[in-house]
Order: sequence, then structure tokens, then C-alpha cells
Amino acid sequence: VVAGFLLAFTFSFDDFIIAFFVAGAQTTLPIYVFASIRRGVTPEINAIATIVLVASILLVVLAQWQLRQRKPSN
Repeated sequence: VVAGFLLAFTFSFDDFIIAFFVAGAQTTLPIYVFASIRRGVTPEINAIATIVLVASILLVVLAQWQLRQRKPSN
């Protein structure tokens, strides 16, 4: 679990750095969230974080459900 957390943190941090330098004039979601947090956490940022968290959890639950469905029942 700790290794998964560290890998996810490292990859997301790397994605933010790449998006920050490559985005140009466009504003990507990570850059928008970062800029908004610097001004203060708003309910909008909390809502975005909640949506991303729920979507991630749903994807993991669906993947786990599919894996359990595929297992042969011996």
C-alpha cells in the first residue's frame, strides 16, 4: 500500500511538472487546481478533488469486480 502511494505520488507530481512547462497559454486541470490552491482553497476545488477521487475509486472497484468475475470457480 505504501509503495503504491509513493508511486502514485511520484507519477502525479511528474505529470504536474510536465503539464506546467508544456501547457503554454492553455490552462490544464492540474495547473488550474494549483493556481486556485495558491489563492486559497475554494468549494470549487473541493468539488473537483471529490469528483476525481470518486472516479478513481469507482475505476478501482470496477476493475476488481471484473477480476473476480473472470476467476474460474474451482
